[in-house]
Amino acid sequence: MFKFKAILLISILLLQACSGNSFQLRKELNLPKMYQRIQVDNISYEHDFVQAFELALEESDGKLVEKAATVIKINNYREGKRIVAYTKERKAREFLLYLKFGYTISMSGQVSGKETKNQRINLDRIFVYDADFALGKAEEEKKIRQELYKEAARLILLKLHYSKK
Repeated sequence: MFKFKAILLISILLLQACSGNSFQLRKELNLPKMYQRIQVDNISYEHDFVQAFELALEESDGKLVEKAATVIKINNYREGKRIVAYTKERKAREFLLYLKFGYTISMSGQVSGKETKNQRINLDRIFVYDADFALGKAEEEKKIRQELYKEAARLILLKLHYSKK
């Protein structure tokens, strides 16, 4: 009986320690007024990443426009996939989908010429390919790419949200 009470007490203490304020759900970001109209350079507005960035920006009460005081310059944009695991028959089993690019944020107007140093985004996800269940794999790969775009957009918006105003 004593062991049971001791284990129960330890479990309660551990749960209490784990339920601190360190964990918070992701929430919408409210961008400062100076970042609510943003222009993106060096990448087509038709690109899937830009579309995902525009959606994330709209959720944060922002708007993607062709001419704005805040300009995000994308550089060295690369995305793709590579094989990371094979089956025993030497067929591709797992792929690494990746998205890599750099960006700078520049401001014109009141703080003319102010530009952040180049920030890097490197994201990747594992994609398991099973030839026996090939139907729907292209759609699954597309969904994973969309998740990469959303995460990259979220990281840029976080940088804007917490940047010095």
